[in-house]
Amino acid sequence: MTDAKRAYRAICFDLDGTLLPMDIDAFMSAYFKRIAAFMAAQGMNAPAFMEALKAGTQEMAKHADGRTNEQAFWETFFPVYEAATGAPLTDAERGEMRELATKFYEEDFPHIGDGFTPNPASARVVDALAEKGYPLVLATMPMFPRVAVEHRLAWAGVDPAKFACITSYENATSVKPKQTYFAEVLAAIGVPGQDVLMVGNNTMEDMAVLDLGVDGYLVTDWLLDPVSFDLTTIKHGTMDEFVAWAEALPPCAHPAKAIRTDVIPQEESLRALEDNAVVPIDLEEAARKAALVADAVTGDHAPGDAASLRAE
Repeated sequence: MTDAKRAYRAICFDLDGTLLPMDIDAFMSAYFKRIAAFMAAQGMNAPAFMEALKAGTQEMAKHADGRTNEQAFWETFFPVYEAATGAPLTDAERGEMRELATKFYEEDFPHIGDGFTPNPASARVVDALAEKGYPLVLATMPMFPRVAVEHRLAWAGVDPAKFACITSYENATSVKPKQTYFAEVLAAIGVPGQDVLMVGNNTMEDMAVLDLGVDGYLVTDWLLDPVSFDLTTIKHGTMDEFVAWAEALPPCAHPAKAIRTDVIPQEESLRALEDNAVVPIDLEEAARKAALVADAVTGDHAPGDAASLRAE
């Protein structure tokens, strides 16, 4: 059944575990192994690179100063790498390192997805909603560069061109589950939270958006529930069930216009946070949860570990 109380003007999607069916721990394990091997083959100090990579990842979750996640990452990465190797880097060497990272994401990263099998329902529902006139936003965890996001969409069999905006580390200044991340998304869309639907699979990371009045749909094929969420309080179902639900939606009557893809200034995201909050927002608690997620991201990854992550 559709929700007669809502007339969505835009729909947001999570990627990993939602549009892209996969065990996030298997993916992260493969990612860390592959990037370490790539950097070692390029003559880099691989242990130092991995230490700096993880430190930069944690900084993306911790900072709240208006820098993009890309800036926060590299401004942490280089000092940590230098400390680990005991040698300062010249500006040219820093540039070469960034070029190597780009080369990895363009040429080697795509092969992590060689073993993934897409769910045809993902492309089907994206196409169906786009045909109905719903502006679509890919609200994926913005800790990767845009090129890595597009490769993961390719693994999912979904066309990046279907999305009016895709969050990545280049254009985001916050991360899930911080409500400031979703406030940025709302500021980019330019409509109130009550006019937006968020589709995700993680009750802590994705459904923090409910605090801003956004409606939610939990896809349960790869459900992650760190907060013991009461599923009876929200729309939920398998991806196939979501397709049926979405296909029953009417055409979008008043689609959001001129959705932005640039970096949202911090004052604008804070204004969107204030304008849309339906409960008191505890930014310190949100930061604690984001740090917990970052610690899990940079930790060891055995298949299924993410399912046992707890926010308490």
